[in-house]
Amino acid sequence: MKNVIIPLLLLVSGINPLLAQESQGKSLNLFVGTTSGGGYDVYARVLAHHWGRYLPGRPPVVVKNMPGAGGLTLANYIYNQALRDGSEIATMQSGVIFEKLYHTLSPNGANARFEAQKFGWIGSALRSTYVTITWHGSAVKTLEDARHTDAVLGASTTSSDNFLLAVLGNKLLGTKFRIVHGYQGSNATDLAIERGEINGAAGKDWTTLTTSRPDWLRDRKVNIIVQMGMQKHPAIPDVPSALELAANDEDRAMMELVFAKFNLSRPFLGPPNMTTKVLQDLRDSFVSVLKDEEFLQEARKTGMEIDPVFGDEAEKLVNRLLQTPEVQAQKMRDLLKP
Repeated sequence: MKNVIIPLLLLVSGINPLLAQESQGKSLNLFVGTTSGGGYDVYARVLAHHWGRYLPGRPPVVVKNMPGAGGLTLANYIYNQALRDGSEIATMQSGVIFEKLYHTLSPNGANARFEAQKFGWIGSALRSTYVTITWHGSAVKTLEDARHTDAVLGASTTSSDNFLLAVLGNKLLGTKFRIVHGYQGSNATDLAIERGEINGAAGKDWTTLTTSRPDWLRDRKVNIIVQMGMQKHPAIPDVPSALELAANDEDRAMMELVFAKFNLSRPFLGPPNMTTKVLQDLRDSFVSVLKDEEFLQEARKTGMEIDPVFGDEAEKLVNRLLQTPEVQAQKMRDLLKP
């Protein structure tokens, strides 16, 4: 009798009994393309607490960090070496996905040994808006100030959003930012701002800023100069949007090409050539966990913002961006050169 009841219960609960048997005892490895403790890692670990409940066989989800080459190490691994059975998936910096378009991590994108369109697109937990900030003691307190007065902004590398968005501001918004790079991540940049070594930073994810430095906002320690993204963030409606300030249609098109990747700011993906069933299970479970009240409660406690893009939409966005005509793509690359 027990051998009959268990499959029936699995069918009633919506779990395929064959898949459940195959998944029994297996774990799902969720790789993160950064070191532990940062935004990508936090999102992965909170999701991992809840994701397995919605997967066939309810496997444990184990987070493993695989940093390197700005995320290319993990992207290349998932594309070329990861198991295709749904047991190995990843989250990584969104710019990595579009390396063959942006060429920010390697000459001509040559180190990207993958075709991003062919990844198994699960979705993104967040669409991001980035802001440029200056410390409260800076002479530059508004975007108009930044057009007339120098301000020194910090960045990690010349491929980072801190650097690229400051360059974009100088070229398309008329700002006079001087960019100093070489800081070892956002924490080092933030400490340099507090010590007065630099005046501020561009490319600060608004969600990360509100969770990692809430006192900066609460105590008005920073000025929010401009926001950059495909949409304005509802929490800062009075901060000007770069898209709204574009001088002409060509400038706006360049901005949109740079900002579009921010709509996949916490991407989750699997290797190519997974079966339709495996990919659909991952997509369906991703939708379910992002709507799960226990997950959302933990996300709120952690300060995570959830504004998801689900599988089909994520796949369409990747395909659209990577079909950008080469002439337009080269204009964008030239724009982002210091």
